[in-house]
Order: sequence, then C-alpha cells, then structure tokens
Amino acid sequence: MVNLLAHETMKISVVDQSPIFSNSSANKAITETRELAKYCDSLGLTRFWLAEHHGSTSFAGCSPEVLIPSLASETESIRIGSGGVMLMHYSPYKVAENFRLLESLFPNRIDLGLGRAPGSDAFQAGALAYGSKTTGPEFFATKMNDLKSFLEGTVSSTESFESVNVTPGLGELPEVWLLVSSRQGAEYAAHFGLPMSLAYFIDPSCIDLAEVYRDNFQPSIFSKEPKISVGVFSICADTDNEAEELSLSAAAWRQNSQKGIFGSFPTLQEAKESVNGDLIATNDNRTFIGAPQTVRQKLQPILDKVAPEELKVITICADIEDQIMGLDNDERETFMKEIGLNKTGLTKL
Repeated sequence: MVNLLAHETMKISVVDQSPIFSNSSANKAITETRELAKYCDSLGLTRFWLAEHHGSTSFAGCSPEVLIPSLASETESIRIGSGGVMLMHYSPYKVAENFRLLESLFPNRIDLGLGRAPGSDAFQAGALAYGSKTTGPEFFATKMNDLKSFLEGTVSSTESFESVNVTPGLGELPEVWLLVSSRQGAEYAAHFGLPMSLAYFIDPSCIDLAEVYRDNFQPSIFSKEPKISVGVFSICADTDNEAEELSLSAAAWRQNSQKGIFGSFPTLQEAKESVNGDLIATNDNRTFIGAPQTVRQKLQPILDKVAPEELKVITICADIEDQIMGLDNDERETFMKEIGLNKTGLTKL
C-alpha cells in the first residue's frame, strides 16, 4: 500500500492487459504478465486483475479464468482476478462454477470482476455466442440476477433455472466487482450491492458517478457497504522526462488507434520516430505520467472527489530491454537483479 493522501493509506492494485509489442509475441506477453504478477506480489500490492480482449493484435489476455489459477499458484498473498469477465458472452451458471471452483482452490484470494462491454468486435462476439440470442447488453440485468443466485446458492429468478444449483459445498464466494464507466453501470452496481471499479482510463467523467452509486447502494451478500476503486493509466519514473519517454509507446499506439489503425505496441525507438508531439500521453487527461510528486499532484483531485478505497493501475510502457542494450552483460545482470526480475518480465516496469 502507498500513502497517497496525507491522512490515510490507499490500497494499490494492478490491472494487466498483456500488451503485445511489435518486437515480441502474444506468448511472450503472457509470460511477462506472469512475471509482473509475481513482482506485484513481492511488493505487497492488494490485487492483480487480468483483462479480457478477443481477436486482438494489441492485447494477449483473452481468458482471465484460465490464467488466474496459474498466477495464483505462482504468487503467495496477492488477490488474483478478472478485470473483467464480459458477462454478456457467457452463461452465468458456468461463470459461477468457474469462480467458485477457483475460490475453492485459492481461498480468500479470488476476485470476479465483471464487465458489461463486449471486449471484442461484432464478429468475435458472434463467435463467442455461437448462436445464443442472450448476448446483448439488454440481457445483463437478467444474467446478473442469475449469477447472483448461482453464486449465493439461492433459487434463480429465471423459471427454467429454479432447480439448478452450483455444485454444493464448492468453495466460498469470490469477491465480486462490477467494472463501470457509465451511469447505468453505476446503477447496476448499486442495485446488486457490488463493489464498483470506475474505469477512469476509459472515461474520466465516470468519477461523477461515485455519488450516484453511494446514494443508491443496496447492501448485499457481496458487500455490506459501498466500495469504490478507480482504474487509472499511470507511468511513474524518477523524473518527469523519464516517465514521458516511457509513455511514448502507449501514446503512439493511441495515436494510431485514433486513425483506425490497430496493431501491436511499437517499441520505444519506433514510437520516437512516429509519435506526434501534440498527442503524447502526458497531454491526455486520462493518464498520470511523471515523477512521484507529479503523479501524486495529478491524482489528488480525483482522490478528493471520489474518496476511493483503492487505485487500480494500468501501465503499458516500452520494453526496458531496449533501454539497457548499451549495458555490458555484467551491468545488465546487475540491473535486473536490482529490480528483482528476469528478462521475461522487464517490459512492464
């Protein structure tokens, strides 16, 4: 935990999207995610969440529930979870089974973060649905009701599922969160009594939803009182200049995506050659980039407004290996020992 406010301690967690760099591969991105989880565990961070994207050439994480047990078995105390499972694609019954089983394997360490967005385009969504006609956002409330029933072991409100139960005695409840970037999402989180994770990195205006959520929160088996985290994109380094340089890969990728060009993240050198100075990440109000004091000052208004219990941090930066190629072998080995990682985990720090 990090002391971001003068009068209290803020929990810090990580959301990892397993970014794919142009000089790397999806396989290496997953390996780096595993290394990053171990490093975050060694720092004593609260939780490590895995994103869900489908058919993406930018992000390798497509199935959080498959990767979660691998990370949980390789770490000691950090909570491991989904950030999130896109419920619109899936059977609530199967999601409940998966996460009750995970909670049985790793007691008190599993989070089920739920998302309402598709995490894919229409073609991937169709492939995931494979003929199901209950995949649109209009079915979210029904699916959430059923998921709640399956998780807590009560009778489903869907008549045809009244006799359906998750395997009796299989694990306890995982910690369930709802990822939110819209008013409707905040209303759902309040109605179902779920902790709410605000996606500031997607839409900064979502911090205005904290009051809506708290005013309408209904206590539940998932949470007795409202609980909020804020998800931010941040890169912090010793100096502002170093942090800004590290942000160039993400800035160049964002610049390309605004033109409708999607693909892997450029290396630092590629980013330097292509990024438009007017669009560097430091000028994006969704990002917090700089030296520690700079990041603290930029975050403070959000912390004051929302008063979250936790920050969830996303960090995508150029491969550090690119920056240490000038070191000789002994210097490189010393550097990696100092940061506590081997080569496969360098791209995320």
